[in-house]
Amino acid sequence: MNVRAVIALGLLIIGVYGGLAGVARAEEAGANWRFGFGQREIYYPEDEVTSLYIAGYHNDWHITEVLDYCQARAVWMDAGDGGVLIIGVDCVALDSGTVAVIRERLSDLPGCRGVSVYATHTHAGPDTLGLWGPIMRDGKDKVYMKALVEAACEAGRDAAADARPGRLFYGKAETKGMYRDSRYPTVYDENLYQLRFEAPDGGSGLRMLFYGAHAESLRGDNTRLSRDYPGLLCDGVTEATGDRTMFFPGAIGGLIMTREFVPASTRAVENLRVTAEKLVSYALSIAPEGEMEIPPEMTESRQVFTVPLDNPVFLTYRTLGILGNRFEPCDSATGQGAVTELTLIRLKGVTIAMLPGELFPELVTGEAYGDANPEGVNPRPLRDIADEYGLGQLLIIGLCNDELGYIVPPSDFLVNEKAPYLSRVVDRRGEDHYEETNSVGPLCAVCLAEAFERAAKAAQ
Repeated sequence: MNVRAVIALGLLIIGVYGGLAGVARAEEAGANWRFGFGQREIYYPEDEVTSLYIAGYHNDWHITEVLDYCQARAVWMDAGDGGVLIIGVDCVALDSGTVAVIRERLSDLPGCRGVSVYATHTHAGPDTLGLWGPIMRDGKDKVYMKALVEAACEAGRDAAADARPGRLFYGKAETKGMYRDSRYPTVYDENLYQLRFEAPDGGSGLRMLFYGAHAESLRGDNTRLSRDYPGLLCDGVTEATGDRTMFFPGAIGGLIMTREFVPASTRAVENLRVTAEKLVSYALSIAPEGEMEIPPEMTESRQVFTVPLDNPVFLTYRTLGILGNRFEPCDSATGQGAVTELTLIRLKGVTIAMLPGELFPELVTGEAYGDANPEGVNPRPLRDIADEYGLGQLLIIGLCNDELGYIVPPSDFLVNEKAPYLSRVVDRRGEDHYEETNSVGPLCAVCLAEAFERAAKAAQ
């Protein structure tokens, strides 16, 4: 063990991973972060790709060709007291059952305090939830899911083995004219956030990019396999800087997506290219002189909580063995609740919030809410809670460790009275409440905010 590692180990304060926090403090001169990166392609025979159902829009649509293959990427973060592993998979979503399999496969990883797995939410990947095959039949392909788990685990092990000392910096760039919000009110975060790891020897560093927009630049008629803009964004930044790159989806519910820069479905690939090029330009505009250095100090806090399940469609797919979410008896319309989790990783001045599902941005900012349901009471905005507990800048990773669908503000939660969750409804403004048909229920936002506050307290 080198001298720096010995110094870091001597400064550790050991906490508890789980509802309490695991703390690593190493602020004296000579202490370092340790970061590692891993990347693996999700292999599937090219001549069999057309057997896969494409996810995100339509039932029973097959992939017809390959633009680029999906990948698993992983980052290891370590402030001196063991590391946390965050794995990103290019797919529409993963339920907690698949996450549990990946965690179990990595349970022997030395020095690992916790594993989190998120989806980049590409709508051009294979069905990884089982919801886009023929109706009421599992759309997942067993061979592909096995390959996905294998790639995620290999990327995770590679990241842990790659861990090296260095410095960490935080920065951001405001993107202009990139967003479209398809549901009232118009609320989104235009910033592209970055955590940048710098290796002391001048070698390849690591950039973690956080951006809150659906990965669907190829639009709804697409049948081509692709990572969509998150993949091209990472490729472009790596090509320009030499740094390995990770993409993290933020609060994308509502429905937040990038604008259509090149109209017409026949030019969707060009629209993808233009979208990615714009985002690469913004990422590269984050100059070192505008960054804040983050000292090697990390606190992790995880909360497991239960959300009342009112949506009978979720329960049906779970009963059929299609969804792998964990349910338990609960006071709800279905008599069941979805057991899920969130995790906070608190750094000095920055906190990473790893949340299940697709969160409406207004639940973070409190900026403005829809009012289709006057009886619904919204929880405290996550940013207000973060400020109260001194969490600093809040960086969101959505679709992490579970998929609960859209997390909708209670004040705007509206379902069809005749066929709740089965048929869509339009409110008095003419707004289509599609998102509720893909939500566990109106109390999801409240339960998440309460768990967030418990995690914030534990991260002190």
